[in-house]
Amino acid sequence: MASQDDRMDDALSEEFYQARAEEVASRVSPKRFEHIEGVARTAELLARTYGADLARARLAGVLHDWDKGYDDETIRERACALGVDAFVGAWVMDHLPAVLHGPTAAEALARAFPQIPDDVIEAIRWHTTARIDMTDLDKIVYIADALEPSRRFAEADELRAGIGVLSLDELYHRVYRLWTLLLIERDRPLHPDTIQIWNAMVAKESDAKKEKSA
Repeated sequence: MASQDDRMDDALSEEFYQARAEEVASRVSPKRFEHIEGVARTAELLARTYGADLARARLAGVLHDWDKGYDDETIRERACALGVDAFVGAWVMDHLPAVLHGPTAAEALARAFPQIPDDVIEAIRWHTTARIDMTDLDKIVYIADALEPSRRFAEADELRAGIGVLSLDELYHRVYRLWTLLLIERDRPLHPDTIQIWNAMVAKESDAKKEKSA
């Protein structure tokens, strides 16, 4: 029988999950932790619906806002201390500090807990900005962050109703489109990679439609 220490070394164990959830709760406000718990539950639901690994999805969900307790100034300092500034670039450092908590959390967690699977770390890394080649786990965490129960924007219920009806790719497409439009409507800056990600997504869907009609 595995000892408790052995189970704690297994990042996908219940013991490891509960220990990290308690740490997250101590790092953020109660309201933020409510969101985080909602993301973990929604990520698990999405994983069950779309055939992904439940433990990985739930762990990525509960850890995705590990660094959300930092303000703009201190998250920039943390990004520099972790070497994330070189990864994200000077423009993002200057203009989009709100997205830095994804890459800083990924870097900090990978160092502190090397037993966490790489795909979980990467899903945490990309949950703020996305990337062109999103894995299923990446998409699940990104969607869960948008659609967890405490989100109250007008389109949330419609998108939640699409879980299990739409494919994972289509649901991700709709969530990504919505977030981008919301940023534009609010006169917020877009990440420099946003257009490339969007164009790649549209091109992929166009190619898939052509293959079906051929």
